[in-house]
Amino acid sequence: MGDSVSWVSSAEGKQFSISGKRSNLKTFTVSDPIATKARGCIVEICEINKDFEIRATHGFVEKLRDVFALQLFQDPTFSIVYDGERVDARESIRRVTPYNITAFVEQGDELTGELEVVEWNKRVERKLMLCLPGRFSFHDMAPGIHARGFEFTAYLTSDYFQKLADENTEELVELDKGASALIEACKAKLREHFRAQEAQRSRYKIQEWQEAKIYPYEGHPIDAIEINERQLFDVVALNLSDYSQDFERSSPKQQKLVLQLVKAAIESGPTSLKYIFENVIELPQAKQDEMAELLRKTSLTAVINAAKAVTDRLDFLKALQILVFDPKSKRQLLERSQLHRILAQETWIFGEQFNLMNDDEDLTSVLRAHLRILGKDRDNLAPVEPVVDADGNTAVVDLMLSCRVPTPTDNERRHLVVELKRPAQSINEDVVTQIKRYAKAVALDDRFKHPGVEWDFVAVSNRMTEDAQLEARQSGKPRGLVFELDDPKMRVWIKPWSEIIAEAEGRLTFYKRRLEYAANDTEAIRYLKTIKADYLSEEVKAKIAALEDAG
Repeated sequence: MGDSVSWVSSAEGKQFSISGKRSNLKTFTVSDPIATKARGCIVEICEINKDFEIRATHGFVEKLRDVFALQLFQDPTFSIVYDGERVDARESIRRVTPYNITAFVEQGDELTGELEVVEWNKRVERKLMLCLPGRFSFHDMAPGIHARGFEFTAYLTSDYFQKLADENTEELVELDKGASALIEACKAKLREHFRAQEAQRSRYKIQEWQEAKIYPYEGHPIDAIEINERQLFDVVALNLSDYSQDFERSSPKQQKLVLQLVKAAIESGPTSLKYIFENVIELPQAKQDEMAELLRKTSLTAVINAAKAVTDRLDFLKALQILVFDPKSKRQLLERSQLHRILAQETWIFGEQFNLMNDDEDLTSVLRAHLRILGKDRDNLAPVEPVVDADGNTAVVDLMLSCRVPTPTDNERRHLVVELKRPAQSINEDVVTQIKRYAKAVALDDRFKHPGVEWDFVAVSNRMTEDAQLEARQSGKPRGLVFELDDPKMRVWIKPWSEIIAEAEGRLTFYKRRLEYAANDTEAIRYLKTIKADYLSEEVKAKIAALEDAG
């Protein structure tokens, strides 16, 4: 700041001075002590080189407060007046929490320090202050932790820092391995400290919302999914409470509405949350980004999304049972206009590995899809000749699914062609003949042949006639396999819905048990109500209404 400096220190009836010049920083002059009645220390900097912003009006008092906060807080006789303004710390500090810090360096040496966390009643610039013994700060840095809603300064004191100062390497403290180990141990302790503080504050805030009857949940969570949802809701809502002054100032009725919206958005997904942050709560973009980062980092979001995927599937299976097994609805359910359209959106029921390729199209379209998957699509070169069965008829299949088979060459494929029958129609000899005819049409058409492709054809309905059951129980073959070829690799199956549903439930059993979730008619109704009305018959709609009324 200037070319010369002097300290005049007065205490215990004596006074002495220390002075030095910028041109010779390694040599300072210490005067002989003289008698005095004064107390305190005066620093004089002379020959100022330029106009530094060090007046109280420039905010320099805040910098002094950060350096001397602990001394000001703990020693009532100690005070600082700077530029005519008293440096205030005692009334601004909420609490001071001390911790012992231990760190280990690569050689196994143990380093120790003392961390003191000062929490303020007013907004401050968060800092981690590195201090020499006696709490003399020589370096400050960002604390490097998230502590939502807390205003604090952390002071880390260690004899190791004095060692660096004695070696004149304290300016490189952040590059020193020992100092870095102490700093990381300090950050870990800060995270632990504020997690505990956050948990306590969260309990108080949520209790306050519950007493005001604006908290959108009641009672205890009923399952693991709701536990995770509540945890994520609490994270978002408490952040919102801290970030949005408008929310805190709003009426209980408005707060209740906002919290209900946040709850609904968490149940719907991150897109809804983003809309609420932008358009309803009007958080600043920086705060939106901070919230998005928070949600990205938390595992709760992934847990909820995964749990919802499983429970949605369990609800669908329950709804499917209502559709195909209820005596009235199964008579009204038509395979193409209703059941078919529903299953086109839920192809996972036939296997997680499959993707929908064709939907209610003829075998010619199946051929095009097959060629496209293999990279042999000729649509742009010449029209594909129609595919017909042995009787010369065009065959229309309900669903064609396809998947890769994991191999080193990545050239293997498996196609699944599904023929759906309405629940009222049993699988009989005619249905078995029909599905076999589709398979043979593919087997006899050279355009379908490829050494790396397997074909499965399956007919599905509620029941099988006795003749069909005999076909499904052939010796030496898996149950339901009624026809098989080696070249091309092809299998034809007949299966009842009970078996398809049981297999799908079996794949979800582990998650179902871990989530402690059991689908019921109420949840199944919720699923059915999301289905386009055109897909459901009047009888099925009446069934839904009856179940809803009964619930």
